[in-house]
Amino acid sequence: MSKQLYITEKPSVAGSFANVLGIDISKSDRSRGYAENDQAIISWCYGHLVTMAYPEEYDPAYKSWRVEHLPIIPKQYKYKIIDNAGTGKQFAVIKQLMHRPDVEMIYSCTDSGREGEYIFRLVYQLSGTKKPAKRVWLSAHTEDAVKKGIAAAKDLSEYDSLSQAAYCRAKEDWLFGMNFSRIYTCQYGQGLSNRLKEKKRAVIAIGRVMTCVLGLVVNRELEIRNFVPKTHYGIVASFLSQDSRVEYKGKWQPKKAKGKKDPEATEEEEKYLSQEDAQQIIEKLQGHEAAVKKVEIKAKKEAPPLLFNLAELQSEANKKYKLPVDKTLSIAQSLYEKKLISYPRTDSRVLSTEIVGELPQVLNGLYKNAAFKDAVIRIKDFGKLAIDKSSKRFVDDSKVTDHYAIIPTYVSTDLSRLDADSRNVYSLIVKRFLAIFYPAAVYNTVKVETEVAGEVFVTNSKTLKEAGWKEIYEVSPAKNEEEISAAPLHLLTKKEKCAVTALDLEEKETKPPSRFSDAALVLTMEKAGKYIENEELREQIKTCGIGTSATRAGIIKKLQDIGYIKINAKTRIVTPEPKGEAIVELVRQSAKELLNPILTASWEKGLFMVQNKEITPEEFEAKLTAYITRTIEKVKRAPANFNAFR
Repeated sequence: MSKQLYITEKPSVAGSFANVLGIDISKSDRSRGYAENDQAIISWCYGHLVTMAYPEEYDPAYKSWRVEHLPIIPKQYKYKIIDNAGTGKQFAVIKQLMHRPDVEMIYSCTDSGREGEYIFRLVYQLSGTKKPAKRVWLSAHTEDAVKKGIAAAKDLSEYDSLSQAAYCRAKEDWLFGMNFSRIYTCQYGQGLSNRLKEKKRAVIAIGRVMTCVLGLVVNRELEIRNFVPKTHYGIVASFLSQDSRVEYKGKWQPKKAKGKKDPEATEEEEKYLSQEDAQQIIEKLQGHEAAVKKVEIKAKKEAPPLLFNLAELQSEANKKYKLPVDKTLSIAQSLYEKKLISYPRTDSRVLSTEIVGELPQVLNGLYKNAAFKDAVIRIKDFGKLAIDKSSKRFVDDSKVTDHYAIIPTYVSTDLSRLDADSRNVYSLIVKRFLAIFYPAAVYNTVKVETEVAGEVFVTNSKTLKEAGWKEIYEVSPAKNEEEISAAPLHLLTKKEKCAVTALDLEEKETKPPSRFSDAALVLTMEKAGKYIENEELREQIKTCGIGTSATRAGIIKKLQDIGYIKINAKTRIVTPEPKGEAIVELVRQSAKELLNPILTASWEKGLFMVQNKEITPEEFEAKLTAYITRTIEKVKRAPANFNAFR
């Protein structure tokens, strides 16, 4: 009898498929690397089983790092089994299964993304099999999702462009790492060691994404170090209205300039004066009566926030619980494998239309969870569900890449069964999801302009009137948020006279930019387009950042592991180590484009273009090899002495 072979990315995921396929995976099955019944076989990778070969496997001469060998650009790339006993054994198991006479069809069940595609394709390629294969594409591991995924599996060729992008990404990283790490180490490794007073010659690791991220951290540190604070002055007036007897304060506002603005002044700086000018205005206003010029009362709505993608989840978990970004990714992956949430490695913050029909089932699952039952009941009280296929803010296929936003599944669990960190991350995801079914929060805002002898003072207040979606986060409607004035400003009327009871000089000092936390760094990597002034180019790469949702946390961790950056264990604040600073200084002087977020993001855009069939892999690789060759030659022409850059 013929059988179907299913290959998952990890052993932990195999259980989801085994349950659907009616296979019981025993302890001995785990040991031998697969399980089967009369119809199906299930096996698994351990993440990557295959990797790209090192340069010395192309030519033994490359074992010695020499500038004259560079650039190394293989005509045909070589791949090998990762040198690890367990990995080699599991690859042999999968290869043997793929060649078994009774295996009729192979199903790729690795994670549904570029890297998951690459993991399976390499195993399939090196196995040498020619048997037909299908791709199972999942956004969750619930039983229903797995059943639908298997039933809807498409021929592997349908995902060829995704596979081509994955191969291009790997070649790109290999070419950057192998060539630039070698040339910088050869030319500057000893000089760097001397500068840092290290005994051994330093190996200078350069990566397409890693070096760019290091540049962001170092540049921010230099901004802070070189920052010169400026003192500015403002005026705060205290008023007592004559009719309503309201006491309140207002901040002086500059008149709108008719001429040119100071191009170097920020919007905040323009609100302040020199001490002399401020004193002159105060003297001018002494003894004058005030009058209310304008009272603007508005009800402002605040819609629920967009759903989480991975970067936003990492940021929120960092803010609330000081979780490292790699820890949050690990927790999210574990929750996904436990069937509790959808695929976490996503850049999307909205849902696809195809998932909308399943939302009532998800809500019913959360209703069974004591922690979220009351919130779901409130949603039912609102009547018709707020989210349907026409809800453009939260449902938009054009803004969904490989996967929709991270949401809970209908599978529920007692929160006490999760460890504290997992419980916190899961609760963040669930609450963000529930919030989209709630109405907007409503604020009462009052803006008052008070005039004294031609000078205007502004007062604002903001009071939460209706909690709306903020109920999920236990915000009371009676609570004032971001309130500037606690006074009952709504009682004031236009032209009402006011006594000026005080005029105070306000002194403020400009502050340097903040250092990145690891979560803020992930968000900055995701939003690389903000560095681009050209609107057209910014639009072109707006969906591309530095790295991908799947790799950003790992890149930051690697920079920490190799001693280029330091991350405070409690605050998660990122600072450069002396070695990281020295390397950025070196790269800036010899090939500064390696530090450019725009260039790094544009390479990522190129990979998406391959995936979307806008360019061919051959076109991408031709541009890549031309860039590598050109830049290596540029570094060769740079001074060979590290001290020349000091």
